[in-house]
Amino acid sequence: MLIRRILLSSSVAAAALSAPYAQAQVVTIKEGGFTFTFGGQINRGIIFTDDGVESNDFFVDNDNSSTRLTARAAYNFGDYVVGALIEYEFEFSSSNSISQLNSDIGTSVSNERKFELFTRTPFGNFAYGQGDAASNGIAEIDLSGTFIGNNSAVGLISGGQIFRTADGGFSSNTVGDFFSNFDGITRIERFRYDTPKFGGGFTASVSFGEDNQNDIALRYSGKFGDIRVRSGITYAELDDTDRIAGSVSAFHDPTGINFTFASGQDDLNVAGRDDPGYYYFKLGYQKKDLLPWGSTSFAVDYYDGSDQAVNGSTSESYSIFAVQKIDKIDTEVYAGFRTFDAATPTESFRDIDTIFIGARYKF
Repeated sequence: MLIRRILLSSSVAAAALSAPYAQAQVVTIKEGGFTFTFGGQINRGIIFTDDGVESNDFFVDNDNSSTRLTARAAYNFGDYVVGALIEYEFEFSSSNSISQLNSDIGTSVSNERKFELFTRTPFGNFAYGQGDAASNGIAEIDLSGTFIGNNSAVGLISGGQIFRTADGGFSSNTVGDFFSNFDGITRIERFRYDTPKFGGGFTASVSFGEDNQNDIALRYSGKFGDIRVRSGITYAELDDTDRIAGSVSAFHDPTGINFTFASGQDDLNVAGRDDPGYYYFKLGYQKKDLLPWGSTSFAVDYYDGSDQAVNGSTSESYSIFAVQKIDKIDTEVYAGFRTFDAATPTESFRDIDTIFIGARYKF
């Protein structure tokens, strides 16, 4: 039975939520200036891997956009809004954790993603508590429509997979050691401020967080003729590490052709250690009416990293993915191929090839 979309007023909310077997795709309660919403998503898939010696398959939760539940309550005072946001992540066998030696992670990992208070004002937005730092997502700006399959965080699909040495044995390195997208600071306990939009589409953000994690970011969202553009750049302090990262994505509406670029570099402030970094390129195409269910998106990408595992290490990855939307049931199905190639000055590894098939359902 398809899960139904339900819009509830406060007078019927309790009855609907207590009804036997009731399932709500989106629950919204409105009363005067008060609004409460509840929703989430399930994102499950299968990964098939070949590490040059053996092939494996894994049933996973897609760490590109994990399974989660979200609740938001807010009160509107005209130009001012105050509220609270809670978001929890539930992952069975994260695509970023499974490996040849740990293929069955039977228990759910529950993570507090967001637990914050926020205020929206004409002078900007404020947030306090566990939530996105100013720079979170800055290296993952992506208009392609294939983000849940391939994006700059290439290691999230198979980050725990162990590279094989040239003679076929397990090395001491995983995919995650070589493939980071240096995406600013993620979710921490922090105070964050975002300015109102200025200069035709710019927004500046700053946050001050726990464990000496502070950042500032500048984002842009606008349009040049038929081309939509989104971009961002950040400078972040992660304790003793200074990070610069950013991304830009452009989408040509008449043709559906799109391009995405991301890059980042760390200043490790460690004697004798080279600064790691990467470049990421993506070319995509989206067709609105290829199939009657919703838009169809295709993309190929390429990742080139350096000095991430050790000085002189190299990492390359490329992929091809397709994502099909099914609008009537708020679902996206996806499938694609990615390969990982890495080496250090003293050791070469066999490539790891992956096929990833899955679906995300939003409710």
